[in-house]
Amino acid sequence: MPGVVLRARVRDAGAGDVWAGRVVATGAECAVRRVRLPPGTAGRETAMRSARLLVELDHPHLVPVIDVIATSEGIAVVSEPVDGAVNLGRLLGVRERLEPGEVVTVGLPLAQALAAAHAAGVVHGRLDLADVLLEPNGRPVLAGTGVAGLGGPPTTPPVDVGDLAGLLLAAMPHATGPAAAAVAVAVAPALVDDPDRRPTAGELAAALARSCNPAPVRMLGRKWREDVLSAPPPVPPPPTPPLTPPPTVLPAAGGGSAGP
Repeated sequence: MPGVVLRARVRDAGAGDVWAGRVVATGAECAVRRVRLPPGTAGRETAMRSARLLVELDHPHLVPVIDVIATSEGIAVVSEPVDGAVNLGRLLGVRERLEPGEVVTVGLPLAQALAAAHAAGVVHGRLDLADVLLEPNGRPVLAGTGVAGLGGPPTTPPVDVGDLAGLLLAAMPHATGPAAAAVAVAVAPALVDDPDRRPTAGELAAALARSCNPAPVRMLGRKWREDVLSAPPPVPPPPTPPLTPPPTVLPAAGGGSAGP
């Protein structure tokens, strides 16, 4: 892959910035997570080997990673974009909470996706609301799997299970009734303090499947999605060159310079 042009900074993901980008060779849109790594050849080689595992992950509810690129700062993880997606944090910012059946619709396939990643030796490492992407029809996909471990301390599958369970429970605050109670009971074992006593991701998925009937995620209206997706990023990005190869900087009229 000859390179990626970064177009706009989307957000800070803790382990590195998330950018919207474009693949130079094909013109295809992509998402890029720039992971910062400390200096040191050995550590970077280890991180690069781990990053290559992400390209091999294949699950319908994991955002596909299409390439990993070594950069001067560390590693760029290039993934396919999820067209029209809104992250769960933004949806909750408008709706305030999900119904229990919607929580099952979101949580069950994500638990299955984590189980597949764990079986391949990959841990998400820092699962939060912004990593849960909802397509326009409400179908969930998980972004950022394995990225946090590239530039930070190693973590374990039980941490992922606890993070997902906590996220799901927090998505239905003050919900009452038999369905809400059933979902709360299903995720409770994943929230115990001792990680060794937590269920696996596959066991969490099975518990959610038994809890209550799934329900379609209500994504509100089309105009709302367009307003959210067209909102400017919180921090306007400076002009940034492609990751590789570097562009030729041409002089602009008046003595300035033109970036990408």
